[in-house]
Amino acid sequence: MYTSQFNDIPISEIINLIREQGYFFFETAITEQHVDQLLSEVDFNTILVNNNDPGVVISGSQRFLTHCLAKSKKAYNLITSRKVLDICNTYFTERYQLTNHRFCQIRRTLHMPWHTDNNLQRGSQLSGKHPMPGLLFLFYLSEENPSPFQYIKDSHTWSHKYDHEIYLSDRWVETHHQNEVLNLNMSKGSLIICDIHGIHRAAPFFDPGHVRNTLLFQVDQVGSRYIGHGEQNLVNTEFIDNFSPEISDYLGFGVRRDYPAFPNSSAATMTVHDLLNLQKQLLPLTLKAVVKSLVKTLLPGELIVDLKRTIWTMKSKH
Repeated sequence: MYTSQFNDIPISEIINLIREQGYFFFETAITEQHVDQLLSEVDFNTILVNNNDPGVVISGSQRFLTHCLAKSKKAYNLITSRKVLDICNTYFTERYQLTNHRFCQIRRTLHMPWHTDNNLQRGSQLSGKHPMPGLLFLFYLSEENPSPFQYIKDSHTWSHKYDHEIYLSDRWVETHHQNEVLNLNMSKGSLIICDIHGIHRAAPFFDPGHVRNTLLFQVDQVGSRYIGHGEQNLVNTEFIDNFSPEISDYLGFGVRRDYPAFPNSSAATMTVHDLLNLQKQLLPLTLKAVVKSLVKTLLPGELIVDLKRTIWTMKSKH
């Protein structure tokens, strides 16, 4: 999973860098093989319709698999790995929880606003900022990177002055902090761990041929003042081969969660191009549904049951 170079870095060194500069960056944290295995467990091209299974949703140029702990064993292993837990145990002074996690794929274009991740929500809407300590873990899963991770130097120490803002404008950053913007060029297998109070973004890009894949998750020190903070979790119990009180607390077993899964998606958040592709996906299913409906209308129910029994018997003999 992790490269030997990353495993050799002392936890204390990682924590010191986060506390001092607001982030820790390592170019080759996970192996290329593990990246490929992660991506093999996600189907970004299929959008589920009336399918009782967690799947990918679309919001503009971005595709999300929010419930990756229900779909990807490799993601579960990474998010609950000993290395991640040791970092959290050393960084936080009180109980901490996984508050969100997701695979994200961005195609063609992106203009992300400058922001922090210490967000409070009311339903699916942002309602303010909180002072709780927190860490954002972001793994980069693509070969090329026209969109580096951008971080405003030392902003984790003063961003609280702008807690009344949801986002900060490009013009404001260019006017006040242009010389303090750090560009971290991430490649396949890179990791950044960022103080959630630091001001950051992925740099804007427009490249019709580029696909940007990431796995990100956030861990917050959730205090008693913010009960219910965090997105609802779905976990495939088959994946939990390391269950312990520590894992139970970390994943939030038995803990109230008030935030719905991100993003708040529907057909209205899809692009016209994606809607047309969805119609192509639905056409053969629609024809199949029409045929089934006609059969059920024209044939007696008892005959349909007998036909199903006959087909099942024939298949079971082969």
